[in-house]
Amino acid sequence: MKKNYILVGDSIVYGIGDYDNCGWSTLFKKYIIGKDGTKECNNFVHIAAFPGARSYNILDRIDHILNGYKYDDFENIVILSVGVNDTQCFNGKYSVNKDVYKKNMESIIKLIKNKNFELIILGLTKIGQDEKIEFKPNKYYDNEIVMQYDDILKKVCKNNNIAYIPMFDILENEDFIDGLHPNMNGHKKIYEEIVKNL
Repeated sequence: MKKNYILVGDSIVYGIGDYDNCGWSTLFKKYIIGKDGTKECNNFVHIAAFPGARSYNILDRIDHILNGYKYDDFENIVILSVGVNDTQCFNGKYSVNKDVYKKNMESIIKLIKNKNFELIILGLTKIGQDEKIEFKPNKYYDNEIVMQYDDILKKVCKNNNIAYIPMFDILENEDFIDGLHPNMNGHKKIYEEIVKNL
């Protein structure tokens, strides 16, 4: 059956950091289109990504995204990546606390499953420094916190029988452009990990 992929997420899905290939999502799109080998597209890839997105942003938009990109004669598959921005800490407060993140992800999963889409969720990528990254005074990301949210995500996927692709350990410090967004090589590693696990 023909496949219709919808890639949903934040700035990493959008491709920020890879100014040569436009990110792992574009590499994935080229890969899927290249498999067809004809002028007719037998498989589709749509990128619905929003820099800065938190889980609540995706929850607010997911119904519109699914309705907009669904193809009845295709196997519809969502590849979802969101959560790193939820871990952002500002003045000692998380952007989205853990309980709310868990609830948001469960709600997103329910909406996607109710529309009979297949779902693959990508685990959270680490921060590209050994210490926390401070972008502004009192605003930072921390790998210990990212790992805690990733554990929540992994358990939510397991409890809902959703495919989960771990991402935390695939990037090294040199795979980032600014400590948060992967560079060209980092995006390539994410792309390769996704294709390997499809």
